[in-house]
Amino acid sequence: MEELFSRIGNFQVVRLCDADARGVTDHLKAFRELVLENQPMYPHIDKWIDRKVIPGMQTSERIGYIGYLDGIPVVSAVVKRGEFAKFCHLRIKDDLQDMHLGEAFFALMSLEIREYAKEIHFTLPESLWENENKFFSSFGFVKAMKAGHQYRLFDNELRCSSPFHKVWELVLGKLPKIARMFLMNGHSLDSRILMSIKSEYAKKVLEGKKKVEIRKRFSKKWAGHKVSIYATRPESSLVGEAWISKIVIGDPESIWEKFHVQIGCTRDEFNNYAGTLDKVYAIVLENPVQYGKSFSLNDVSNLTKKRLRPPQSYYRLENNKSWSEAVSMGALLQARFGIQEPAEVF
Repeated sequence: MEELFSRIGNFQVVRLCDADARGVTDHLKAFRELVLENQPMYPHIDKWIDRKVIPGMQTSERIGYIGYLDGIPVVSAVVKRGEFAKFCHLRIKDDLQDMHLGEAFFALMSLEIREYAKEIHFTLPESLWENENKFFSSFGFVKAMKAGHQYRLFDNELRCSSPFHKVWELVLGKLPKIARMFLMNGHSLDSRILMSIKSEYAKKVLEGKKKVEIRKRFSKKWAGHKVSIYATRPESSLVGEAWISKIVIGDPESIWEKFHVQIGCTRDEFNNYAGTLDKVYAIVLENPVQYGKSFSLNDVSNLTKKRLRPPQSYYRLENNKSWSEAVSMGALLQARFGIQEPAEVF
């Protein structure tokens, strides 16, 4: 277990959808083989995956996930969309059971159905319900009854259900914790701050054309932390993230001389901002990651069920629970994450 934790970012999640099902990609083949390892306990699981799961992916009724550790398939999951959504399948290999991946995948599957579901249900063996009752209850699944269909050999199949709004409320509460435990694309999901940057400059940051952001006030304590980027109007969206490598404080002239190539603006624009200040803060940004899909202010407000106001300059996320949830959600929706070191998990 320690060896697994010591390798940063070696766990990757791939989302499987209609393109995979139609093209029969290598990811889909690996996913199918992993699911079929359950056949000794679920004798007809091959028919289920071939007649329901893959056709469901082709119509986007179902979404699958496969997780790789060092390139080896170790986690498989399926969620069915709709008003009465279903967590159809989640299997985590035994030697990964204590790495909090169950929480991450429950959150991912809940995010997947957030626009459709009124209720979520799933079935599970009675022994698993008895052993992991605390885990399921933490997501709002507090009761289980015998399922109408018994799919499994040697163990009773139970059915759990919960209203989606209840599950979603609990998922939102868990997102910051999940963010502290995992990496996305080699970077921590756990942003410390959210910074507003003008849309044109935010684009340059994410393209690597602007590597220094100038502020009138800032704190050197943010050096070495991840920053989530909110692009102001007309974008008005969470668009990505970067790493604050260092913060340099100086008078405007010396900062311009040192960083003008990396600031990404004209001298007149710089002078208009810096004015007659005695000092400015040059925030050096590295390793920008642009989200595959940006998240508008309306999107994140609707997802968190809270009215969010963008920062004038930046927010400390530890003091802003609503934005902390929104930022964690944006990163997790990229659907690729790795394992943090034990110190970060515990």
